[in-house]
Amino acid sequence: MRESTPLYLLATGSRSDIEGGRWQFVLRRADRKFEIAESDFEMNHFGDRVALLAVVRGLEAIPEPSRVLLLTPSRYILNGIRHGLRAWEDQGFKVERMGRRSTVRNHDLWGRVAQARQFHRLTAKYSESSLTDSGRTEPWPQFASMGEDIHFALQKAQREVEHHGSLEDLAACA
Repeated sequence: MRESTPLYLLATGSRSDIEGGRWQFVLRRADRKFEIAESDFEMNHFGDRVALLAVVRGLEAIPEPSRVLLLTPSRYILNGIRHGLRAWEDQGFKVERMGRRSTVRNHDLWGRVAQARQFHRLTAKYSESSLTDSGRTEPWPQFASMGEDIHFALQKAQREVEHHGSLEDLAACA
């Protein structure tokens, strides 16, 4: 994919409660000519599945083949994209566990991420959430909403993209 291929920033987030999970994404073209935000609530879907659903919906909303910088607070998604997806895809989304072949958790959604990779060059980067406790140097709104988390991560990545100009300097490629 050429360097002239558009770069999109995809920031995702999710929260779960006893009834289900809410996912949200903001998709912005790095030149700021395009931006959309979507969210929804999924009954009886929780945790990692809802977080991965935000990624899938965001990738599927990109209108053209692109380079994509995914910003996620989910280590599950980050590790899946960086270390698992290619191997899972090669093995038909099956892995060996305790001597048995079993299906990868959320294989249907991971399959959709793999499908999106046929059109997009996907790079993933960890983005903090106000729910994580770390030694951050930048001020963070106390008790931030999911949307505020996403916009904070997006603004930070936008500054980095404008400063570095290269995706490779920002994250590991999947």
